Amino acid sequence: MSSRSLLAAALAATLVAPLAAPAPAAAQDATAAATALVDLIAPLPAAQRQLEAQLAEMRKGAAVRAMLAGNPRYQMEAAKNQPAFNQGIARIGAMQADAVGPIMREMVPATRKATIAAYAAAFTPAELAAITAFYRTPAGQKLIRQQAELQGRVNQQMAQQYAPKMAAAQKALAPKIDAELRKLFPPQPGAGAPK
Repeated sequence: MSSRSLLAAALAATLVAPLAAPAPAAAQDATAAATALVDLIAPLPAAQRQLEAQLAEMRKGAAVRAMLAGNPRYQMEAAKNQPAFNQGIARIGAMQADAVGPIMREMVPATRKATIAAYAAAFTPAELAAITAFYRTPAGQKLIRQQAELQGRVNQQMAQQYAPKMAAAQKALAPKIDAELRKLFPPQPGAGAPK
């Protein structure tokens, strides 16, 4: 091979090599930029505080009360002995929070990770930096246009990943809730068990 051919091959290798190598670095840059954006628009501590507030309300029985609010029998039985009824609803709420709380806590960082991956795949590192710094730039407008779709993908992934766990937790909890409801809704004379 002549020195001219070697020089041409070396030059070609030099020109091609940078084109092939940046993929992992670009992905790392995009992930880092996406992490900075997610940290700005949805900080993990804030998401965790929001979840803990939701679980605290669940633990008090808020979800059970909402579910039973339109039930006339619920209203009638609650009126008979409000303190005992409130305690029973709180026990059910605590069982519910204990059953689904760990799953929901697992979902918070998983959702954050999936969001970062979705943003890193959808935007370049430069776009992510511009979005983070200047939410109204053209890159910010792209985020606004794509945000619903990206969040939909994350929600779908979380539903696929966690729906079976949530259903299993609720199914395991159902007999305990039924037992508590039987205490709150005693059979009426001439009637069967509550429905």
